[in-house]
Amino acid sequence: MLLDQNPFFRKTIAPWYDSNPACWILMGFLLLVFVFALAGVAVACADPALADHVWFPVMLAVLSFILTVKIFFRLRLRDKND
Repeated sequence: MLLDQNPFFRKTIAPWYDSNPACWILMGFLLLVFVFALAGVAVACADPALADHVWFPVMLAVLSFILTVKIFFRLRLRDKND
């Protein structure tokens, strides 16, 4: 059986979790996590008893920052292509 050839080019439908509003909401949440992690770094560095545990808020801050930048560039590339 031959494949149905559709002459119309349709725009790809993005899932709801990859829509622009969902990405902006996620970026806002990740920025709040980043600020929370920076506060955790400040608290952990201020107390010598917590110095061994500073890696956790640092890792949280780094991961949230990387995800925020990645989502921002995805949105920027998507807007440029439209």
